[in-house]
Amino acid sequence: MTVLSVSPIRFGSVSAVTATLGPNDPEVGTVISEGDERYIFVYNNGTTQISVGNGATVTAVTGYSVTVSSITHVDYPVGVCKHATLTTGTYGWLMQKGFGPAKAGSAVVAGDLLCLGVDGTWVAKLATTAYSQVIAPSVYGKCMVSAAAGSNADAYFDM
Repeated sequence: MTVLSVSPIRFGSVSAVTATLGPNDPEVGTVISEGDERYIFVYNNGTTQISVGNGATVTAVTGYSVTVSSITHVDYPVGVCKHATLTTGTYGWLMQKGFGPAKAGSAVVAGDLLCLGVDGTWVAKLATTAYSQVIAPSVYGKCMVSAAAGSNADAYFDM
């Protein structure tokens, strides 16, 4: 049995960033798939830009307003910026699932499981610290290619 369906027409690309929503822009919170990647449309309500490789978390202000994280191993990411920097007060797409860049908060090596770090960076999950034994940090990605602190590693994410 064949099932046919029609998806809504999407104008623009997942690399687009805009300060003002137009008639062809999606609603904030819209989720789309492009190939094997999943994206969500968000608004950067924070005081810091979300650079390529940074993870973003939901702010307590509104539904899909996001900002970069400020605490390592604690916050929950909505997505990672893959294509273009979202400056403060702009709308754009964050990748939720797929291969993309991970801004390393500390050196990471291939195979490391990634947790959200400070300022939207990604850090390796540590299994031997007293903190991780009390509260296990959540893993949102896996490092595929090693990187030094401050540079982008290649990673696979699933949020």
